[in-house]
Amino acid sequence: MNATPATAAPLRDRLREALATLLGHPLAAADDEVSLAEIVPERYDSLGVLDAVGLVEKEFGVPVDLVVDDLRSTFFSVATIAALIERKQRDAAVLGLLP
Repeated sequence: MNATPATAAPLRDRLREALATLLGHPLAAADDEVSLAEIVPERYDSLGVLDAVGLVEKEFGVPVDLVVDDLRSTFFSVATIAALIERKQRDAAVLGLLP
């Protein structure tokens, strides 16, 4: 079961807002597929990615495995991070790990 655009939009909106606060730079929906390193190169380096990992774990309640969840691809853009969150949340629901 994949997220529909209707369910993906609120997640992306929430993620975009959280990342904009973290990075100190507004993020537009039109740029969801663009590399965050291109949008905010001075803030989204290797340490910025780790900050984003912490944000995802805290704000969205999903664990990120630094080895299995290839950070280069999964933390590339708002769209790829949202896809990771959606997948992790679906997996948790199937396993009965959601409250």
